[in-house]
Amino acid sequence: MFELSIARRYLFPRWRQLSVSIISSVAILVIALVVWLIVVFFSVKDGLETGWIDRIVALTAPVRLTPTEHYYKSYYYLADSISSKSNYTSKTLGEKLNADESDPYNPDDDEEYPKQWVKPDLTASGSLIDPVKSAVAIVSTIDAAKSIRVNDYETATANVILSTSHHASINDTKKNHYLEQVVFIGSLDDNTPAIVKALIPLTDDDKKNISRKLILQSSSTNPHRNDSPTNSTIVNPTEDQASLSWPPTGTFGAPVLLPKAFKDAGALVGDQGYVSYYSPTPSSIQEQRIAIYVAGFYDPGIMPIGSKYILAPRGLVADIRGSIPGEDAPISNGLNVRFDNIKDAGKVKKDLAAAFEAAGIAPYWKIETYQEYEYTKDLIQQLNSEKNLFSLISLIIIIVACSNIISMLVILVNDKKMEIGILRSMGATWVHIATIFGVCGMVIGAAGSLIGIGAAMVTLRYINELVGMMSDVQGHDMFNPVFYGSILPDQMSMEALMMVFTATAVVSLLAGIVPAIKASLLRPSAILRAE
Repeated sequence: MFELSIARRYLFPRWRQLSVSIISSVAILVIALVVWLIVVFFSVKDGLETGWIDRIVALTAPVRLTPTEHYYKSYYYLADSISSKSNYTSKTLGEKLNADESDPYNPDDDEEYPKQWVKPDLTASGSLIDPVKSAVAIVSTIDAAKSIRVNDYETATANVILSTSHHASINDTKKNHYLEQVVFIGSLDDNTPAIVKALIPLTDDDKKNISRKLILQSSSTNPHRNDSPTNSTIVNPTEDQASLSWPPTGTFGAPVLLPKAFKDAGALVGDQGYVSYYSPTPSSIQEQRIAIYVAGFYDPGIMPIGSKYILAPRGLVADIRGSIPGEDAPISNGLNVRFDNIKDAGKVKKDLAAAFEAAGIAPYWKIETYQEYEYTKDLIQQLNSEKNLFSLISLIIIIVACSNIISMLVILVNDKKMEIGILRSMGATWVHIATIFGVCGMVIGAAGSLIGIGAAMVTLRYINELVGMMSDVQGHDMFNPVFYGSILPDQMSMEALMMVFTATAVVSLLAGIVPAIKASLLRPSAILRAE
């Protein structure tokens, strides 16, 4: 096409047309600078948001099912409290899931259930609807997500008291002091590999503290001590802290994972203490204590309750929740639904809601995605609002940058009036003339985008080195590790790349239309007469 050959000649003018070349170069450089800044900014921001959300999901799940008020007031839940087979005790979701019978009540042996109770929800065959087993069965059939899996979780509140060592020697206990904090205690799911990514590696102080604790424990006369000798491999635990059982549980207590805030306050791996909570009895409310030890620390990111959320074995959390049964129990009991791609959360929720409705168990369950949890909803909404705002600002900056193309092409049209007149007199239509200058605008925009993307790739490759240099210059961390982590993400965001490249191409094309229309409307006779 002759339009492309002419556009190429206009984009690479001769020396006597140096002014046009300089203007073109400036336009390309401005677009490249804008693209570079936007791609780097959004790549780092998207990487940080992905990391924050991954940590939230690691501690929770992409989708959660929590019992509603209807569940706790249903015959299905209340029947355990008057059933001898259930030991007259209300059951958790996990216990309900593993129970042999959905209805443990025996009218011949058990007392008559109160008349104010709601009537049992029955299937068409007359058996009791089991909302827990039915929900788990339905989750396993959902096709919206790959590798979908479900497990129950429990969360409670308690008071944690730790005796911290502060690098004391083996025979020195004067440096010990206590950390006390009211916390949320969540049951640790052994099938959640994502939590390993949030674990903080052991430090030398942690290893020394572990060795000290083991030596003290082996030489103590504690009557509750495990008689078996301490395993020598305990002294040198693995770096990733993937295991929570390096010391004998009977000796040290229950293993717990603490958030990074405890480590910053002076706690070390191996420190011991206890969890206290209050349990009602027929005569009074009594304090209960469970011994614990620090098995590791994790980084909760920016989760609002992260500094007060500890992970503990399921039995410990069950004991605390079991002290106050039912919907009055502290915090919650529910089902975690996990799958590989958290972007499928909305689709999974929609499919579960439809399936629960068809099975008649919808009133028993509240279905939420990670974007709707009470303690993450505001945070994720704010992140989405900021992303939309920054996208709008970026689009405005791209429009301003690409406006240079209009100036360059207007100058080019004025400079090429004679050639335009000759082309029109030789039979070139206004479409041909408009195409020439439109292509010029698109090429300038594409060239600027490619240069900017290349510069962004290099910057992201060395971004942590650059941040380190700038931190050294100003004398403190440029980015607070509490919010941004120890290193910044260095992976280019494909979403940001597509957004910038598409926006630049479209705006460049639109910027070239104005001069192109002006050029196409020039009349050959007027041009030649003027020249």
